[in-house]
Amino acid sequence: MKNLHVFTLLFVTSFSASVSACGYYPYGEDIRFCFTHPTNFGYRGFSEFNYTSWNFYPNTEGVYNDNEVQPNTKIWFDYCKSQVAIDAILEGVYQLNLDEINPKSTNKLLQYLYQIKDNEAINYLKFAKSVEIYNQQYTDPWERNESISIPDRAKAIEEAIDFSRKTNVDFLKKRYIFQAIRLAYYNGESEKIVKLFDTTFLNSTNKDIIYYWSLYFRTIIEKDAALQSFYAAQVFANAPDKRFAVFYDFNNQIDINLILKNGKTNVELSNVYSLAAIRKFDKVLPYIQKVYALNPENESISFLLLREINKIEDWIFTPYFTFYEPSIVVDRYENYPQDFSLATSNKRITLDRRYAHAVLKFVNSVAEEKVKKPLDFKIFKIQLLFATEKYKEALNQIAAIEESLKDNELLANQVQITKALCITAKHSSGNAIITPEVAAVLLKNKSDSQFVFAIARLLEMKGNTTDAALLFSAIDKNEDYMTWKSSKNKTQSYGDYFYNYFQYIDVIYTTQQVKDLIADVEVNGNKKDSFSIWKYALIKNEISRLYDLLGTQYIRKNELKTALFYFEKVTDKHWESYYGLWHRQDNNGNYFDENPFYTLKYTPDFIDDKENFILNKKTVTAKLIQYLEKAQDKKEPNRDLYYFLVANCYYNMTINGNAWMMRRYGVSANDVEPYHEDENEFRNGDLAKKYYELANKNAKTVKFKALCLRLTGKMDGTRIANLDWSGYKGDSLQDVIFEKNNFYKKLQKAYPDNYDDLIYGCSAFEDYFKARR
Repeated sequence: MKNLHVFTLLFVTSFSASVSACGYYPYGEDIRFCFTHPTNFGYRGFSEFNYTSWNFYPNTEGVYNDNEVQPNTKIWFDYCKSQVAIDAILEGVYQLNLDEINPKSTNKLLQYLYQIKDNEAINYLKFAKSVEIYNQQYTDPWERNESISIPDRAKAIEEAIDFSRKTNVDFLKKRYIFQAIRLAYYNGESEKIVKLFDTTFLNSTNKDIIYYWSLYFRTIIEKDAALQSFYAAQVFANAPDKRFAVFYDFNNQIDINLILKNGKTNVELSNVYSLAAIRKFDKVLPYIQKVYALNPENESISFLLLREINKIEDWIFTPYFTFYEPSIVVDRYENYPQDFSLATSNKRITLDRRYAHAVLKFVNSVAEEKVKKPLDFKIFKIQLLFATEKYKEALNQIAAIEESLKDNELLANQVQITKALCITAKHSSGNAIITPEVAAVLLKNKSDSQFVFAIARLLEMKGNTTDAALLFSAIDKNEDYMTWKSSKNKTQSYGDYFYNYFQYIDVIYTTQQVKDLIADVEVNGNKKDSFSIWKYALIKNEISRLYDLLGTQYIRKNELKTALFYFEKVTDKHWESYYGLWHRQDNNGNYFDENPFYTLKYTPDFIDDKENFILNKKTVTAKLIQYLEKAQDKKEPNRDLYYFLVANCYYNMTINGNAWMMRRYGVSANDVEPYHEDENEFRNGDLAKKYYELANKNAKTVKFKALCLRLTGKMDGTRIANLDWSGYKGDSLQDVIFEKNNFYKKLQKAYPDNYDDLIYGCSAFEDYFKARR
């Protein structure tokens, strides 16, 4: 059976995030920022080695550009004195079967060769077709050999050598030897490869594609690492279709000077530095400078610069816009710690901008007349000016080349994206807006979520949080996926990132910022211009959700009347859609599962006289205000009851309660820093403890006082349990936590006859509550 020889080249990287065994976590290409897209520049011959954090894979579309004449085809074209069309040569050389090579063929190449009676060329084509079957490896199922010698293949090798001796046509002589070398490789005859190559090609001055195809097989059987690397560099430079296959034969672990010793010309040395640069994942400007100094016409220079710019974009913009580490973490300055530090991240970004400036300085030094694609260099310069925060100069450079890009839509759009980024980044703090010019670019590139997100973040950094939120929501409307972290994040977890606009503004935005957002949507949300339609498409239908958020933010502040004011602006449809009725539950939604005033989670019912009402944030807040007013009314005979019900509600609004939805939109939201301002209350329930104590103070019976103290202790137990117990090594942590509870100690001391009943009794809460009067 066939044993396909495929190289899959994996980057040796260290990710700050990885795929969890329990679920997805953003990393690699999902987080990498790239504004200078390689596909816009047409370097298909090098496209298999674009900067990426994933594996390298062969280009299934081929390494030659559309309509590009491949080297071997060009040699045949010249051999036929330009009398045969390229398509006919491709068909005749690569597509016809052996039995189709005959005088009756309709192929123009064969017709030409038969017409001029070039029997030697015809016989070569027949021979090449006849040995194609041998140009593969076979596995011996018994001996497990990688390759085995086949008699017919050995015979074909000798035939190829014999034919090469008999012909006086150098064009055909080299092709026969190439066929023999390739057959020898698959036949496991390394020594024969060396002998054939050295005899025919070693001292060749005409190094065409046949030479480099032959050198490829010579390379992969070479045992000396330095010499093999040197050969690999020459094949890589001159045989685009062999680049992927030979890439890994260049050893990037040995001293490059050992490889360079094998070179004789500046061109050869330049090729070594070129492949060495591609094999490195950190800074390679010194290598690029060597490539240029040795051979300014080396076609890899532009690609190497593009690749270096993509690295710089990853190193600068991935952490700058998302606070993730770059997709490929290399020790450019120091070892990367696991814990995030904004100061450390900014320090690295500053150093990487300095490196970008060094690359820019080199680009500026390149003589325009010496490079094959001078326009690309101008664009590279613009991208580096953006990376180094030289926005005004970048915009001037863009203005100088815009006219020349009219016929190149890809590059023109590439430059317009950078222009929009520069315009937005150039705004002073407090004055950032989406200009009409930027709006047009956003609308044209609305499916480019990374670009839209970058504009949003730049606006936000300059103080325009409203437009930032609108652009975040537009990305959500596209059903695309952007993730990012908070600059204050320190806790590593699999939920420490944001993935939609609402989750983000819930954690980050102030009440004033949410009010500003609502006001803008209410005024501008129904505008009919194309940009506004796109920008407000999602959020204009979420006004109630935003008022819900605003009310929730005031709940976190414990400003209940203000919270109720905004909850009353929420439509009934929203409450029904998001929260439903009292008994309605749904694993996919945030629904109240019990009345927070009368039922404690994980506790049997103990209050008979319940006040049933439709439950949502508005009604619960209104009832909480009502009960507080009754509790604080000195003329109210049931102050103890109302304080008790208020305490129940505040308890249920903690993470342990049945109405945590009053403060949060998801329990997992506590992983995303900065935590909400009421995080301590959400975790520990200090307000519940406060009102249980007030209920105790106003209670009229011993049993009800004891019940209030018991529940105060329950809240204190939550606080104690939330302490850091990571270093505890005892056998009974629960007992230790229990013993540390001062309120349980008070309960035991004040009510020794009731202690065991309240702590361990199954129906004690009901009995003690009924004993209130």
